[in-house]
Formats: sequence, structure tokens, C-alpha cells
Amino acid sequence: MPVVTTRVTDLIGRTPLFELAATDTGTRLFLKLENMNPTGAAKIRMAKAMIDDAEARGLLRPGGHIIESTSGNTGLGLAVIAAERGYRFTAVVDHHACRDKLRTMKAMGTELIFVSGGDDDSLSTSAREKLAERMALDECAAALQAGREPNTYFTEQHNNDANPLGYYVLADELLADLGRVDALISAVGTGGSLFGTARRMRDLGLEPLLYGVEPVGSIAFGGSAGPYWQSGTGTPEGADPGKTVAEDLSMLKEGVKVSDVEAFAATRVLATKIGLMIGGSAGGSIFAALDRMDEFPAGSTVVTIVGDGGEKYLDTVFDDFWMSERNLLDPATEVKVAEMLDRYAPARGYRPRAATPPAEATHTILVPAHADAAAYAGGATAK
Repeated sequence: MPVVTTRVTDLIGRTPLFELAATDTGTRLFLKLENMNPTGAAKIRMAKAMIDDAEARGLLRPGGHIIESTSGNTGLGLAVIAAERGYRFTAVVDHHACRDKLRTMKAMGTELIFVSGGDDDSLSTSAREKLAERMALDECAAALQAGREPNTYFTEQHNNDANPLGYYVLADELLADLGRVDALISAVGTGGSLFGTARRMRDLGLEPLLYGVEPVGSIAFGGSAGPYWQSGTGTPEGADPGKTVAEDLSMLKEGVKVSDVEAFAATRVLATKIGLMIGGSAGGSIFAALDRMDEFPAGSTVVTIVGDGGEKYLDTVFDDFWMSERNLLDPATEVKVAEMLDRYAPARGYRPRAATPPAEATHTILVPAHADAAAYAGGATAK
């Protein structure tokens, strides 16, 4: 990342790592804070990769129109790219998406097309995708009929080969900062962040254990379909997990299902106990990681990708009334998360937990590796 730039997309990447937990056997859990990207989300990486690919293949030219079905974070990334490069962008959305995501897209000039009325806040992934595809096809057909070359591109994130490619550099960043990754845990929606990162590591000769996380009610890993409130992750009934998930699902050591109650408890406790604001799907991944800390081989370096920040969810996950209306508040689960955080709080020297004074428990930030080490003088380094 340059020190001074004139483009927002130059600010993508080089996100820090936060050491959240450690065991007495030397296993350490790091959070890759992708919420530090522009738009506060990892998905801007793949949004840029999809548009770069479309431009390179001549599918999108100056003045073109981008269309995508989105629950928010992909749309936010595409909104930045469109604003920066002068494209029109239409996001096909539903009212399940967080209002702050919708308002932010609109603020950046995005046209929002809703597939449901304002009183319907159910997840409508399949309907969104069908409408987005039909809009793009109709617009291309109209251009051909008028004797013009089409300049409309449906990014179709679930089936776009450039999606996972957008996360290759994330793998490079992890290896530059940590040296190795033994286990990788991430929420699975399109599958791009988990499998794209894993593909790059595999190309480099590494085979981290992969744990995919989806909400209870999502169908990508099998099981019964049902409603869920975790945003931007999972595959609801009637939707297709997409190409990346279909190709790489067998790479998983475990497909973990985490309930909304568990995911949101982790999200809320991290905010109140540590001051770290993360999104609900990231809470699900962190819950799964903490719940398995003693199962990882001794000395493992474990990474959880934090897909987005919690500031977008002040009206939902962090709102007691919204949570109560949906029966998602569970003090017992929040206590469980708090106890796991206490039990695995990192301690200098990895002395036995009982011998570590409470004041010695500490969380660590690892600044990204940089060609000019002096620029980060005084920053923490991986131990």
C-alpha cells in the first residue's frame, strides 16, 4: 500500500492481524482484520478482481453498467470501483440487508433495486440473482437490437472465476506476516475468501486445515434449510452455493454450522470485552475457532478471516430490541464466549495459564510486513 495515493482501491489490503487467543501448547489464533479495508469488508478484494477481469476480457468498457445481486458487502466494493472508474452500478437487494449497507451504496451513487417490499425482511438470494441476471440479459439484448455493442456486465459473484483470485494476495499477506498457516477458518458464502486463500497456499506447497463456517439453516454443507440472520454468508434454501464452493468443498476438514445465537453472542462479547467491532458472520467463525482451540495440533498457527466490521450492524446485532424480537439474545451463550476468551487469553511466554497473573494476559497486533521495515519501527512482530 502506498503512503500517499489518489485512488481508494490502492488502500485495499495489507490489513493487520490481531492475536485473539492462545493455548498452553503454543497454538495461537489470529484474526485477519479485513474490516480495515475500504468499505470495512474483505469483499472489496474480489469486487476489484471481478472488474479487473471483465475489463481485461473486453466485457466492460468506459461508461459501462455493472449489475450484481448483493446482501451488501460485495455491493459496497463494486460501488467504490464504479465511482472510481466511471461506471453505472445497479445493486439488486432485499430488506434482509443491513440498512447502513444500503444507505452507503446509495451515497456512492448506486441504483438500488429491491426484490421485496419494505415490510419483508426475509433473505431473498435466489430472487435477487434471477432478477439481476434478467436485467443484464435484457439490457444486452436491447443494445444489440439497437445496433450497439453491449456494455453491461453481471458480475455474478457466486460463479465468477475471478472471485477467489481476488484473495490470492490475502494468502501472500498472511505468509509474509506469519511465516505459515496451519489452520484457516472462515465463513463460507460464495467461498471466495476461504477457498481463494487456500488455493494460493496450496499453489505454494502449503496445506492448511480448512474449516468452513455457515449458519444453521444454510445448505452448502448439507442439512436442513431454515431461516437465519447472519448476513452475507451461507446458502439459503433455493439458492445455489456457486462454482467455487462446488469445486472446493471437498478441501474442508470440517464444515461447521454455527447458530445465529452463537455467532451474535461472539460478536457482542468481543465488542464489550475487547472493544473489537466485527460483523455477525465473523462472530460465527470466531465462535467455531474458540470452540476448537484444544483440538488443533500443538503449536498451530490458526487464522480466522474477519469478513467485515460491526459498525454496519448497530441496528441489528448490537440492538437489544432487534435481537429480542427474533429470540437471539442468550446470556448463557455470551457467558460461554467470555469464558473462552478468558481461558485462551494470550500470555507472554506461554506459561501455564494458572501461573499467569491476570495482568499478563495481552492481545497483540501484528502490523503488516513492509519493504521498508523502518516505516513500522516499534511495531509487533510474529513470535
